[in-house]
Amino acid sequence: MHSPVSSRSSFSSYDSSRPDHGTWQRPMPIKQTRRRREPGELFAILPSEVLQLILTELRKIHLRPNSESCATCMMRDLCSVAQTCRRLSKAAQNTLYEDIQIIGADSAAHKKRFKGTTGTRLTLLRRTLRANPELAGLVRTLKVPATPVDAVAEKYQDKVASVIMACPNFERLLGFHQPYDHSFSRLFHALSTRENLKEMNWFLEAAPAVQSKNRSKAQPAPGAGDSHGADLDMERSTTFFDLHMNWARLTTLSIHCGPDAALDGISMFGMTLANMPALQNLYLSNLPVTVFNDATLLSLPPLQTLSLSNLQGVTSAGLAAFARRPSSHSIRRLTLRHLGIDSLPALGRLFSYLTALESFTFVQFEAPEMPADEVIWLYPYLASNSLQKLHWDVPTYSGGASEADRILAKSIASQGYPALRALRTPHDPDAVFQGLCSPLERIDMASDKYRGLIARIPDRVKAPEPSPPVTPISPTSPRGFGKPFSNMKLTNDPPTPVEAPASESSHLAQSRLAAQGRIEAAKNVPRFQVNVIDEDGTVLEKFGLAGFIGQVESKTQYVVKPDPGATDENGGLTVITDLLRDGGEELKDREGCTGRWLSWAEGMTADKKERERWWHTERGRWQELQMS
Repeated sequence: MHSPVSSRSSFSSYDSSRPDHGTWQRPMPIKQTRRRREPGELFAILPSEVLQLILTELRKIHLRPNSESCATCMMRDLCSVAQTCRRLSKAAQNTLYEDIQIIGADSAAHKKRFKGTTGTRLTLLRRTLRANPELAGLVRTLKVPATPVDAVAEKYQDKVASVIMACPNFERLLGFHQPYDHSFSRLFHALSTRENLKEMNWFLEAAPAVQSKNRSKAQPAPGAGDSHGADLDMERSTTFFDLHMNWARLTTLSIHCGPDAALDGISMFGMTLANMPALQNLYLSNLPVTVFNDATLLSLPPLQTLSLSNLQGVTSAGLAAFARRPSSHSIRRLTLRHLGIDSLPALGRLFSYLTALESFTFVQFEAPEMPADEVIWLYPYLASNSLQKLHWDVPTYSGGASEADRILAKSIASQGYPALRALRTPHDPDAVFQGLCSPLERIDMASDKYRGLIARIPDRVKAPEPSPPVTPISPTSPRGFGKPFSNMKLTNDPPTPVEAPASESSHLAQSRLAAQGRIEAAKNVPRFQVNVIDEDGTVLEKFGLAGFIGQVESKTQYVVKPDPGATDENGGLTVITDLLRDGGEELKDREGCTGRWLSWAEGMTADKKERERWWHTERGRWQELQMS
């Protein structure tokens, strides 16, 4: 009988028709002829967004801080890129016209060609924008030069206003902040018509002398003089607030009132803010009580940045009530300068309720105090889980840390600010704050010691009397607040202190010298005592190690340097009035850019032809200022 197929052996079930794998060879692959790409084919398939990003990075390289280039060199390179091909021309035009920067004075060739007319580059730009509406629609930001010395200020402002009127999507005017004296100006009228405006900075001044003279010549009826002046001020205020009606997309607003600036109307200020649903950053300085007080503070819309400076109408009770409002919980940056806050619990409520707060600045002549009937039973008393940067500038007149300083320092030591990374305290005589931060070897700058040669103070600070050595403290153990540093002694006389500023802020140069003096004094108080003992138990040598201020495990940096664009004289903060500075555009005490850096870097021969191609009129390197 034949066995079934399933029971066959492996040899009998082997199919002889199948090829032998031992001798089988893989067939030769079919040769594919790769098509040679045409020149520029890979470039043609790149998305326009990629080209735009490349040119944006080129712009950033030219305009970054400490760059040897300038805005003129940037525009020259972008114009060269635009002439290479049509695809790059579109991307280069977008990069050029979205953010226009016209820095410095006009060249001699332009002045000769236009017969000495000021603002020739603005004239050429206006002609281009009017002739090409597509380019005019690209303009979002405009930086214009400061008013030339030989120009009429009013005519120059009118020329800037005409350029703004040619840009339908205009958003920001940089570096050209003109005061507003409640008289008609084409510049402010042009800005009021731009519905896409996102940033506006007001510097209010007193009304013109002609109007005040006419008002004084008028002979009002008895008892009607005050009402006439009040009506005139209300009319000016109404005209001022009417300029804000078209700014529904405004995100940043700053108002600074100069001396004798006529401004009134609390209700109008509230209605003006109500018409700005996109407002995120608000900076107010020197506003009178009739415009901003506690009631106005409680009516503010949700913001991300709020800066209040020299506002007499804001009180501690108003701030405490403001912190409890749900619309205030979105604030990330809060600045309080010279508001007269006399209650430390009011600051505690700010820290408790503002859960998104990342940066807090407090500047005041008098330290806030604790109520007499309130006792702190548990620390941290002041606490914020989100705060990353703290600027605490409260002078100490008694020579030591105030009660508010010690409460804040003890709250920081009790892990009340786990996210704190930068702490700046210009006044820290007992090192209650410096002792909580990471240790530093040096904190002063090379130029600080020479400032005393310019402005000296007759009375020199005397070094403290030497005292007995103290018990070494472990780096991991918490320091007392001020006590361990009171026994430090200086080996040399301290440098000549910088003259105390007459402004409302501290001088950081003096703070750096004081902080460096505490670092040097701490080296004489070692943390560890080493005893070298012989085999027979004899002590051969004794010496100390690790004398420093701070805590090694701390993640907080002790900062005594100004913010970018700020100065030591303002306490390291940028205020609204700093926007009036040149920002690096003027060439009085600095060297500008002429475009020669490219020929030096590439090793080009600086002949006449190359100079005409790459060099330009010397211009400053302007940098935009960011307010603290």
